[in-house]
Amino acid sequence: MKQKKIITISISLLMLTGIIISCSDSADSAETSSNPNSGSNCPTKTCGDFATRAQAQAAYNSNKKCYKNLDADGDGIACENLK
Repeated sequence: MKQKKIITISISLLMLTGIIISCSDSADSAETSSNPNSGSNCPTKTCGDFATRAQAQAAYNSNKKCYKNLDADGDGIACENLK
């Protein structure tokens, strides 16, 4: 049981690290996107870009302004349609 918990935490940390790196890369590339006048450095992400609600929630929590589209009803819970 303890080993399963450690594995779950490790996987969660790896996914969070991936999201942070992905957001960093996306923000850099947003400046050179096809719409240079958009004025936003926020990456374009939708719920379809995430495999789980936990991943989407981690992204949303990392920058609620950039990822506000992940919380359609504004209740603070991202991508409620995901498991």
